[in-house]
Amino acid sequence: MKTIRNVFVLLCLSPFVTALAQPASDFIVVDEIADNINQLQEEFEGQANVFYTDGNSFNALEQISAELEGRQIANLHLYVPTKPGAIVFSSLSITSRDVDEVSEELKALGNYVSNSVVIHSESVFSGEEGLLLKQRLEEISGIVFTVQN
Repeated sequence: MKTIRNVFVLLCLSPFVTALAQPASDFIVVDEIADNINQLQEEFEGQANVFYTDGNSFNALEQISAELEGRQIANLHLYVPTKPGAIVFSSLSITSRDVDEVSEELKALGNYVSNSVVIHSESVFSGEEGLLLKQRLEEISGIVFTVQN
């Protein structure tokens, strides 16, 4: 009876142990309305660690979380249109005023990303609204948000 219980416990824990044993890697997300979408598609063609969000499905953060489920991600790279204080996916816009509306989705991202979310933009965290957005994103998700061109 003890052996059966031990086997049962091992079977239940197996997916978690497997996930922990996988090395973390970077993951790239490109929104369908990203600047230079054709160039990005060519650049990332054939790579397994690339995902394209679209406006026809549930919101972009839910799409990303579903794609990342069970993976360990070091850095999540986002190629998405931005403006100071706003991240604009085709299916969702996130500003400092409405970031709390996607808090559950941001917390879910925190379960998969171990280092940072890198937004490929030079303006998203500029100005007062941008700094407030960055602060709220980090508070809610527990992830560091950075920018890179």
